[in-house]
Amino acid sequence: MEENANKEIEINEVVKAPTKGWLQRLKDESWEAELLVSAIAIFGIFQMFDVIDWGTNKFINILNPSQYLVGYAILFIGLFAISILASMFVIHFFLRAYWIGLVGLNSVFPDYSIEDSAYSKIYTEKILSILPKLEDSIKKVDELCSVIFSAAFTFLLMYAYMALMACLYLLLFNLLSGFIPTLILLIPLVLFIGAMMFQIIIGTIANLKKNREKESLQVLYFKAVKYTSLIMIGPLYKSILQVSMIFGSNFKKNKSLAYLMLSFLVVGMPLAIIQMNKTNIPYLIKTGIGVEDDELKIDPNYYASENTSSTFLLAPEIASDVIKSKVIKVFIPIFDNEKKLREGTCETYKEDENLTKSEQRKASGLSFLNCYKTYNTVFLNDEKVDANFLKYKHPITKQFGVIGYVSLKDATFGMQTITIKKEYSKDNVKSWSIPFYYTENN
Repeated sequence: MEENANKEIEINEVVKAPTKGWLQRLKDESWEAELLVSAIAIFGIFQMFDVIDWGTNKFINILNPSQYLVGYAILFIGLFAISILASMFVIHFFLRAYWIGLVGLNSVFPDYSIEDSAYSKIYTEKILSILPKLEDSIKKVDELCSVIFSAAFTFLLMYAYMALMACLYLLLFNLLSGFIPTLILLIPLVLFIGAMMFQIIIGTIANLKKNREKESLQVLYFKAVKYTSLIMIGPLYKSILQVSMIFGSNFKKNKSLAYLMLSFLVVGMPLAIIQMNKTNIPYLIKTGIGVEDDELKIDPNYYASENTSSTFLLAPEIASDVIKSKVIKVFIPIFDNEKKLREGTCETYKEDENLTKSEQRKASGLSFLNCYKTYNTVFLNDEKVDANFLKYKHPITKQFGVIGYVSLKDATFGMQTITIKKEYSKDNVKSWSIPFYYTENN
């Protein structure tokens, strides 16, 4: 009996032994997966800047110009989030590589040596007094790497959900704006902003040293955080609060980790600004606040010869700043948002039951073309000209628009200006003045 009991104890110990150390073994070996995922994430994150560029062009195309600042807010927050993530993963990659170097160094030289030093004993002791232990450095760098990973993916989940909800709200707002009063549609946004402001104010007051023992205030703060988080980040709120509370509740124990997170904000901001200037986000800002272009400054985006790599045209385009032919070709992009802007200018096409489907399509197409001619006008040196518009798809940007041909047979050689106006209404007119030099074809 005693032997059987001893065998059972041994078997239990064998079974239990692996389960005790699985988490520690996972921690010890996780750096390999971290390094691999970090390298893949760096590549993926930098591709996401292209998504922001694509989203910017989509917002310019579909949003009413009065909503451009809302689109800018969504996109820039996204750009800022991606920039922070990029900085996190790049720093993580280099820190983990540094950690591998320290571990390798530690396997050869477990610690500093005074006896075998190439320097004097006094100098070696002095310099070692200001340096951390090798094992301490390994542990600290490992902690930093692990923290970066958890924070990065939490941040990614939080922004992805908020951006999705913001885009969905913007879409519903535009779909329902024709049926429901604007003030009613703005109620969810007002409640959201109000909840955020309430949480910030309550949080500031509740975290004052004199108020930390006031139970009613702390309970109110808890409820504000709980329900505001539920509104802002939906079903992900518990996971995200868990990570943020781990940081917050251990702040006094290891402040360096919290400061590391703050450093990512500092690194991410200049990267976001640099990337922003590579997109059309500045156009959203300028149009949103009503900043007009400088007519004395030549914009290279007006000329196809200078604009070969563009993916989205924001303005009309002509062939070049130097024209040698007697006809100038003008492409005018037609944005999707113009459908609503031109409602008071163009008549709605009504189907004729007597026509066949093929004839209906032709009649509908002609009606739209006449509509485009109504509010898109071309001037050559301030004189209105007939541009003979045709519907056209830009071969490079794939944008829909109209193309017009303007005769220069009566123009004199020298500096000329072609002006394109979009007159949606008397109070809503947008124009572009494109200078070019007209010369003979030698």
